[in-house]
Amino acid sequence: MPSGKHTTPEQWVQYLLLRRGGESMRQSAIKAGVNYHSARDNESGRTSTRSWLQAKEQVDKIGVSKIPDYEHLDAAAQEAHDNIEAFALRYFGIILQPWQIEATEKVNELLNTPQEEYIVINAPPGSGKSTFFAKVLPAWATVRNRALRGMIGSSTQRLAEWYTRRLRAEFEREHVARAELNDQKIGIAVDAVRTMQQDFGAFKPDAKEIWRAEAFTILQPDDQPLSQKEPTWSAFGMDSGFLGGRFDLVIWDDVWDPRKMRNSESRSDMYRWWDEVAETRLEPGGLLVLNGQRMSSDDIYRYALDKKAPLDEDEMDSVGEGMVPEENSGQASSLPSETLSPTEESKYHHLKYKVHYEDCCDGNHSLNAEPWPNGCLLYPRRLPWRKIRHIKAQTPDRYEILYQQEDADPSSVLVDPIWVSGGEGRDGVHHVGCWDSERDLWELPQYLPSDPVILASADPSPSNFWALQCWAYVEETEYRYLLESYRRKMDAPSFLDWNHDQQCFTGIAEDWWQISNDMGHPIQYWIVEANAAQKFILQYDHFRRWASTRGVELVPHYTHSKNKGDPKYGVQMLAPLYKAGRVRLPGKQKTAARPHSLLLVNEVTKWNPEGTGSRTDDCVMAQWFMEHNLEKIYTPSVEAVRQWRPSWLSGDARI
Repeated sequence: MPSGKHTTPEQWVQYLLLRRGGESMRQSAIKAGVNYHSARDNESGRTSTRSWLQAKEQVDKIGVSKIPDYEHLDAAAQEAHDNIEAFALRYFGIILQPWQIEATEKVNELLNTPQEEYIVINAPPGSGKSTFFAKVLPAWATVRNRALRGMIGSSTQRLAEWYTRRLRAEFEREHVARAELNDQKIGIAVDAVRTMQQDFGAFKPDAKEIWRAEAFTILQPDDQPLSQKEPTWSAFGMDSGFLGGRFDLVIWDDVWDPRKMRNSESRSDMYRWWDEVAETRLEPGGLLVLNGQRMSSDDIYRYALDKKAPLDEDEMDSVGEGMVPEENSGQASSLPSETLSPTEESKYHHLKYKVHYEDCCDGNHSLNAEPWPNGCLLYPRRLPWRKIRHIKAQTPDRYEILYQQEDADPSSVLVDPIWVSGGEGRDGVHHVGCWDSERDLWELPQYLPSDPVILASADPSPSNFWALQCWAYVEETEYRYLLESYRRKMDAPSFLDWNHDQQCFTGIAEDWWQISNDMGHPIQYWIVEANAAQKFILQYDHFRRWASTRGVELVPHYTHSKNKGDPKYGVQMLAPLYKAGRVRLPGKQKTAARPHSLLLVNEVTKWNPEGTGSRTDDCVMAQWFMEHNLEKIYTPSVEAVRQWRPSWLSGDARI
């Protein structure tokens, strides 16, 4: 109830200075001797008394925001300013795990580089990643730099605004955070000690600055306005309209919604949106964080990690044999390290956190066990082994992808990556691998037991990518040597055409025949999907003339549900060839051999019969076309076994 006592402008000045110093509304009203309800009404704009307006004008002239410098902070506040573990415990009551501290160190390192940086961070669901990356980390970054401009994005605008609304509430919190009873019981949270306002001063600016759920601006030292048009933090969802502005720190949390990505068209739209909108909002020296758990082998995280660019010559000269550039040494990938090419640089850094690390498991899975890296569980109290082992037993594919952050369950894909890279598998069997580290494109081993059969295969498409491959098959060893692998957008004339002006053939088919002819082993067969062959190739007279001139036979391949899914003659027939090391891939360093081979490797190591593995399967199909038709076009010479007969019967007896 109002006391009826008149509040002087001096009291309101004292109240406003206390508020700017980080005190709560109630504590400021008590210390200044003003009525709490009157203070609340004046701050909300419901009423504006004359003495309030006079006091506000005086405080604006003073221009002091009471934001303490680092030197004026007490020891505990300085520790929280420098250490995110102490920061989360002091102001949020959250006990951070080692993986969150490691991720913070990497993010802080990338924020301090002069280049634009990108990072993918994968962690299992339930590990506290959204709370950390959408609340704790942004708050800590803002306390350290109030001029920071950041954005929190998600799959929907509603969810993104919920994140920024929660973050904004922490900046204007007047009472210390209290941990939930269940969190205290299991030991993952405690009561906070202070609010951020009490240690670092006020964060909420005057009414003239933006302070909304979708965007808000933090009070600057000495109340200086930001020169940039963007607020301190903004929210943006994929379902929103135009994304304007540029930011120093962009955090995308759980942006991949599998319910909306059930067909290739929606996934392609998502990839295009990511390239044209999401990645283009960084300021020079900014950082984009893509955070979430893996959903499939063709999700946005794999798409981002697959973004690579060839190194310059001076960079390649500094790269040792089988090594990656120094500036990329901190990058990781969910693919085996052997599939990374030393001639390329990844656009995205990668931090991957598994729910369970089998390589350092000592059998201690209790709730009190040490978390990774000292133990085998990432977060024993939030993700206990009792829960994880049931998921692993009942849905192993879901366990490998969602909780172990793998592209797919190795037991469910066409080719286990270890079969390609070589080494000891999970079953203890040693695999020879498929890489020829000294062989370049269009090269064969120096000594072959017999002349190889040269075959080329194509999986054409009227609107999407064509996959083209050239193989050399050697009868005695049953080795298949990959000579070249393409996957790109093209049309029928790009495959083969006739130049009337120069009176010559042009296109990939002619180029490859000339290259193989220079090798001394010209291409003898082209295997093409039947419908595409009729539509794109056989209807042209110049192709028939070219085939006759070059001595090339066109073999149409018929794809249908029966032969594609057949365990003996379907796509599954490729698996034992990789497992036995009979598929040989060119992998010479500092050449285009390994990147071209990876077009095929990245598909066969993710493809599964359900079609939920690899984002594309053009290269898999092109190899299957070749293998499926190999026995039809090439009959090995077998010497007939001669049955023994007496000499008198065979006529060889001497008379």
